[in-house]
Amino acid sequence: MIGTSGAHGLPAAAGDIEQARSSTPTEFAALVFLTLPLVVFFVGFATWFVAGPALLSIVAVLYRCRPDRPHWSRPGWRTVYCVVLSGLFLWACGYLPPFGRSWDWLKHFAVINELARYPWPPVNDETHTFLRYALGFYLVPGLVARLFGERVIEPMVFLQTWLGLFLVLSLLLEKIKPSRPGPFLIVFLLFGGLDLVGWWLFGSDRTLLSTKEWWTSRSYLFAYEGHATLFLWVPQHALAGMLGTILLVSNEGRPVAPRSMGLLGAAVLFWSPFAAIGLLPFALAAAARAWRDVFTDAGNVLCALTLVAPLLGYLLAGSSDIPRGFTFTRPGFSVSLYAAFVLLEAGFYLVALRLRGWRHLRHPLIVVALLVVIPLYRIGVYNDFAMRASIPALMLLAIAVAATVTEAEGYAWIPLAVLIVVGMAGSIIEIIGRGKDGYVSVRDQTMRSGFLFQERGFFVQYNAPLPNWVLRR
Repeated sequence: MIGTSGAHGLPAAAGDIEQARSSTPTEFAALVFLTLPLVVFFVGFATWFVAGPALLSIVAVLYRCRPDRPHWSRPGWRTVYCVVLSGLFLWACGYLPPFGRSWDWLKHFAVINELARYPWPPVNDETHTFLRYALGFYLVPGLVARLFGERVIEPMVFLQTWLGLFLVLSLLLEKIKPSRPGPFLIVFLLFGGLDLVGWWLFGSDRTLLSTKEWWTSRSYLFAYEGHATLFLWVPQHALAGMLGTILLVSNEGRPVAPRSMGLLGAAVLFWSPFAAIGLLPFALAAAARAWRDVFTDAGNVLCALTLVAPLLGYLLAGSSDIPRGFTFTRPGFSVSLYAAFVLLEAGFYLVALRLRGWRHLRHPLIVVALLVVIPLYRIGVYNDFAMRASIPALMLLAIAVAATVTEAEGYAWIPLAVLIVVGMAGSIIEIIGRGKDGYVSVRDQTMRSGFLFQERGFFVQYNAPLPNWVLRR
């Protein structure tokens, strides 16, 4: 429902929203993709009085949001292009041999192994804690691994991420309708901030192939991540933030069904709570155009009561021990460093868009406000909040940049082209650097030993004390 009508960026009319009672087949497929882990969670984790209403709400909302006239036709070249491009991109990002993986995959495989090896919900009787984490990315591979063994984990992770990225690219072409689809998608996938410049000016590790997202300081003050970096390190946040954002973008003035917004919010929350926080301002802005359709819809009310409330009860359990606070109280923070960060990660792109392409930027005031404010607060050992809550705003910025650059008319777009070349170079260097990292073994990772268990900062991020009213015992 984030959208414009006409070249001047006027909001879509409420009448258009009222007519959008259903989803397109691709929108519906994306909503089902995000929702499936919710079904697995409530069936496998929740007590019956929580699971029953939740499952009925999911089925009812999906039925009401189904496409009006589903039609299947032979896939066109754009579909094939999205399939091939998403597969090649993930292959380069280490989802298939022979490339290495970032160290974050220690955590990813540990969570999946926890789901594959232990009864649901996974409980550690020695510490009297349960697995408490945003499990949207992990439950389906974990379930399949329980049934068929750990050998299927890597293929399932690849297939799930491939399908999610394919849906992102397909929805981009369906809704944005770029004049040059191929270059548009390539620029979008390799979009990133000017980390190379920040690393050159402020970085301490002078190794070219080292990761450069933390060029601000060694104390992990704040970072915004390019799209390649997201899929190299944290695909669960990337898929949730990107699919949630593109589902809120209008399709030729026809927004996503208002009836789906409650379910979409719950699904994104379960995949990535921080991405959901970053998505919330855009969802509220879209809902405000037809607030009666959204806030009084029975399905959305049911989703808030039967899905969002239990999910918050699960995700927030024991979360008070997770590190948090204002970034400007941290050692190493300075106003000049903060200003340089905002300029290099987003500001110069925004200035260049003002010269050419501003009409492509949806909700510019919200985008600018979020990208300026988000770095000032931190949650997590490595400030996951800044890196994940920024995904929706940065995605809208990436869409505007890719659409403008691939138009390639006149000379006003040249400054933006220079910026995107530098940003894409940083993404390519990150892909090459992580591809040279070592292989991360699936079988050796566990949540019950090693640094994820022994280091307090990590332990409280993935575990919470029993009991919990959502979970069955």
